[in-house]
Amino acid sequence: MREAKGQGAKVNKGNSSEFDSLVSSVEKSGGFLGPYEVSDHLSARIEELDLLDSLAHFETHGYCIINDVYAHSDLDELNSVIHAFATKDKGVIADGNAPYLLGRDPLVDKMVTHPKILAFAEVSVGNAFRVGQVAGSIKYKGGFVPDGVHSDQNWLPAPFPEHNCVITFCIPCDGMTDEEGATRIVPGSHVKRRHPNREERFSETRPIEVEKGSVAVWDGSAWHCSGARKVDGVRTMLHATYQRFYTQPIDDYSYLLENHDYMKVAPKEMGLLLGQGAFFGTGSKDKMVDVQKFEEAMVRTRL
Repeated sequence: MREAKGQGAKVNKGNSSEFDSLVSSVEKSGGFLGPYEVSDHLSARIEELDLLDSLAHFETHGYCIINDVYAHSDLDELNSVIHAFATKDKGVIADGNAPYLLGRDPLVDKMVTHPKILAFAEVSVGNAFRVGQVAGSIKYKGGFVPDGVHSDQNWLPAPFPEHNCVITFCIPCDGMTDEEGATRIVPGSHVKRRHPNREERFSETRPIEVEKGSVAVWDGSAWHCSGARKVDGVRTMLHATYQRFYTQPIDDYSYLLENHDYMKVAPKEMGLLLGQGAFFGTGSKDKMVDVQKFEEAMVRTRL
């Protein structure tokens, strides 16, 4: 594979000023951006979006709450969207799921491309991150209770990389309290960078209680589980995961790139989330890998 020269790749593209700022950011860091560090091009945006305190909590505890992200009216509509797509599981599990939601409703696309979500995700899983999975869930009283905690990057071998590879955002349509089935977490477990062992799967957990309009987010190494709902009603939630560029997304949404009508109206950030700039698979017996895409990736994956 062709190597990018120096720590920052030189991309001969006549790039926009936006991409030029990424190149400059890589040059300032020398291509060595540590875990949880904010790259130069993103720092002002992180302050503007008031994410500094949330990021500090996230680094220390492996999870945090991002306050005041979504309008209540959008969440009410999202609730209806998830229920419209949901299918109730057969058998003893009395919960519902709405899988594979990206590209199926404009509101879902709007939710997963919110500026606060994307900026926060970039700090955790890098600039060229991909969308991993977008799904809805409906938790009823007496529904499924998991057998112990897990980490979301559970298909990675341990020890996990120092740089996080998976980040999960959970958007409860009506907020969530402990009694309402809030997600539960083992604070600080992310620093172990491994799966919980047999005994640790039953570690003491803490509920992530979230007010309506806010979002719960956790590191891919953090040990967590779904909480039991103890009151009447339902907990309706949108789950959105994002993954570092070199990992394989859980769901393949790349087919949306071929839907030109969809791409015309989709949020502009959607192309990058769907891997529009990925160089994987661009080579063949007749041509080399797309060098332009490769060189761009050399910049984005250093951020």
